[in-house]
Amino acid sequence: MRWLNFLFLIVLAGCMQPQKPVWDEVPTAEQLIGQISVASGSFSSLDGAASVALTTGDKFFSSEQFLLLQRPDRLRADVLTGFGQLVLQMASDGDLLSVFLNTTVPGKFFYGPASYENIFRFVRVPLMTTDLLSLLLYDPPLIDYQDSSVELVAGGIRLVLANDDDRQELLFNGRLQLIGCDYYRLGDEYLSVEYEKFSKESSFPQLIKIAMPLEKTRIKVTFSELQVNERIDLAQFQLHRPDNAIIERLP
Repeated sequence: MRWLNFLFLIVLAGCMQPQKPVWDEVPTAEQLIGQISVASGSFSSLDGAASVALTTGDKFFSSEQFLLLQRPDRLRADVLTGFGQLVLQMASDGDLLSVFLNTTVPGKFFYGPASYENIFRFVRVPLMTTDLLSLLLYDPPLIDYQDSSVELVAGGIRLVLANDDDRQELLFNGRLQLIGCDYYRLGDEYLSVEYEKFSKESSFPQLIKIAMPLEKTRIKVTFSELQVNERIDLAQFQLHRPDNAIIERLP
């Protein structure tokens, strides 16, 4: 029966044709940049449940999270173990950061300025909040560039932006959806993001991968429930101290 299986694979491979591009002519750099500019900021908020996998150095963490994001710098994460136990709540309204750590008895409540250092202490992703939200809201920022070019690649098209020290490569699929973005400085890649599994309803990616090779940090966010551009009560970005929790002020 092996020859029948082999024949089946040949027929199946013949049916799996690469996605045909939607353009008649290869788009110019100016057209692609214009498309990005029009789409920029299309998603202003996100409310979703997600599985989050974080690798930092030689340490790996995984959790189930409920995420609230709102431009430019409001965020909230309710972090649960795989068994559904709440271990951490973190909320920032852009000015004040509040965190409830539920891993001890009694729990600990932290509050203080929503600075990069304070947020990094709990998130462990070396990005400014505004940059992290831009990547998670499907809007990777463009570098200041002097030169631009377009390259055809397998299954899509690549837009390259460059200046003296920096280079940015943006990858589009056959339907001109942005599916990846890589950032380089002096030839070294320092940040990359991949977008996959686009929602049919909102065209928002339900799988986002972010990597920072120089910091040996990777994060993968897989959404199981997702709403975008819904109004979020601003009170959700502030936490109230639970009863009996130990209070610690952040610097």
